[in-house]
Amino acid sequence: MEAKIVDLQEWVSFGGGGFGESYYNKTDDSVILKLNKPGISASKAEEEFLRSKAVFQMGIPSAEPYEFVTDGQRYGMTVQRIQGKESFGRIIADHPERLEELAGVTAEYAKALHSIPCNTESFDNLALRTREMIMENKVIPDNVKARLAGYLDELEPATTCLHGDLNPCNIITAQGKVYWIDLGDFGYGDPLLDFNILSHMSGYGPNPLLKHLFHMDRKMLTHFYQSMGRQYFGPVWDTPEHREKMHRIAQIMAGKAICIWPQAYHINLPYLQGKKLLTAINLFIGDRM
Repeated sequence: MEAKIVDLQEWVSFGGGGFGESYYNKTDDSVILKLNKPGISASKAEEEFLRSKAVFQMGIPSAEPYEFVTDGQRYGMTVQRIQGKESFGRIIADHPERLEELAGVTAEYAKALHSIPCNTESFDNLALRTREMIMENKVIPDNVKARLAGYLDELEPATTCLHGDLNPCNIITAQGKVYWIDLGDFGYGDPLLDFNILSHMSGYGPNPLLKHLFHMDRKMLTHFYQSMGRQYFGPVWDTPEHREKMHRIAQIMAGKAICIWPQAYHINLPYLQGKKLLTAINLFIGDRM
């Protein structure tokens, strides 16, 4: 697919995350431009665009992707601007008293998403995608690769829809409606895998990173994760067997973070500047790898 060239003179940056930057259009308030960082390939950006478009076409509440685009160096997409949107992460940061409520809404919408059978011809297996990523990595030791591959192989061979990047800033509300955003990692598999980011980051994420990504420190994110988990899984959440499963899910995310970290290494966070890759990786691993 050929990417349409966009003129950045027509756009105004309003923020971004570890992997890219977002822009408002100066004359059309119905559209947003999202561009990945330069190190992320055109093929990766195209995959994310096609996945997002396929998700929207399934009727899952989300912003409509319009075009696959480039500014000549970076690749991304134009997407529907949902007016007046607020992420659950931002709302909770501003109104901590709503944490339990929004954790429950997230659990409800995650259950609904995870109940949808996924088209296995349009989407891929998220566990296999993650396994391949980890096994091809040059930094992760072989014994750790084998352990993480074993954990992935133990997951249920489900074909239900997974968000792929489920966190409180990828679920938003606007005008009384709730939407999923950032659907470029969408796939299918065991719903447990959709808890990987929260299970890992709530245990090991450095506070500056958590505040940048989710507007929460680790204590608040852990509270959100635990509340969402109890409302999603019920009594089984606090059993030793389930805690061990979530511990393994957290380790899978640690391995995945090592793989994707080079793509986000240019993130503008002072505490990471000047650090070598392995030092930065240690911030994600914690003491359990």
